[in-house]
Amino acid sequence: MSIDAKRAAIFGWTLALTSSWAAIALCQAQPQGRAALPITAEEKAAAERAVLSYSRIQTLLGTGQPRVVTTEVEPDKGEAENFLTGRSATPPTRRVAVVMSNPQTSKAVRALVAVPQNQVVSVESIRPADIPLVRDDAEQALALAKANPQLRQAVGDTIDRYAILEPGSQAQVPFAAQVLPVVSTSRNDPCASNRCVDLIFRTENGYLPVRAHVDLTRRTVAVHGGGRRR
Repeated sequence: MSIDAKRAAIFGWTLALTSSWAAIALCQAQPQGRAALPITAEEKAAAERAVLSYSRIQTLLGTGQPRVVTTEVEPDKGEAENFLTGRSATPPTRRVAVVMSNPQTSKAVRALVAVPQNQVVSVESIRPADIPLVRDDAEQALALAKANPQLRQAVGDTIDRYAILEPGSQAQVPFAAQVLPVVSTSRNDPCASNRCVDLIFRTENGYLPVRAHVDLTRRTVAVHGGGRRR
């Protein structure tokens, strides 16, 4: 199977899902229940500082300024199940998962932090492709796409009016850009390890017959399709 075919199969499946950054936002908005109490802004900031000051972080991420991608509550699954089923009266250990990346080195880590002790329990390297997509990534992808001459020619003079539309949003945006995460199963495809997204463009008259494939790791854009539809 070709790289495009493998991507297409996953791309089709992705169309039925929300983007990762939107799913994260939805998860954070849901009630956490007794087994996973939400963290406060102060606890979140303290956990992130604990990871930034952890001795192995610079070794794992390399030289440069790391950025926090996501910080989410992640209780111990076994402890949470025992607590919710009544097998244990002890609430699960409060932990948060902090994902950090270094744009300069294209390296990333995922750390578990116990709160409120702010003790780093574990740290592991993760592939760029496994970094959750957030709103900032979507905006970066759109900016890269808008700067691409081939896409500007394909979309026309309305290209600069497109804005990111969150999946599921009912907002009436006349020029909407939707971000779809792309993964690949081909070893020869950069998207098997890099962070890649596809951008599709919608007007009030429907979707444009053009797609921008953005490699956020390499900061490159490839344009598929063409022809304007207003």
